[in-house]
Amino acid sequence: MTALLDTTLGGLILCGKLVLIVVPLVTIFKVLRHVRIFQSIGSRTEPVMRCFGLGRSAVLPLFTGIFLGIAYGPGIIIRSAATGQMDRSELFLTGLFLATCHTVIEDVLIFVVLGGDGVVMLGLRLLLAIILTVLLARLWPRNTI
Repeated sequence: MTALLDTTLGGLILCGKLVLIVVPLVTIFKVLRHVRIFQSIGSRTEPVMRCFGLGRSAVLPLFTGIFLGIAYGPGIIIRSAATGQMDRSELFLTGLFLATCHTVIEDVLIFVVLGGDGVVMLGLRLLLAIILTVLLARLWPRNTI
């Protein structure tokens, strides 16, 4: 009986830690979306985005997926696709990057709480996502993706 109680208490403590990570991240992201600096980030990141085969229209879906993950990213990507803001190539490359490296901050913080090495996890995920996305953006002509 004490094992069940210990397990339940441990699970509740872990859930509390997860809430302390996820809720502030979502709140901060929602607030930042309305801040002028965050809105102008597209023009500042455009040179880097071109290396990935992406344009300014991919900035919001990409950053949303990186910071808030699969829960919010697809909604914004679907809206961008439906409105024609992103072409097929941008949709594919954004999806590839996010499949490899989504929820960077949230996941890393969660695994750090569980005892993981945040620097290694963050570095390897970003490196793999960057290499794959840049490689495919260079190898495949835009009109064939």
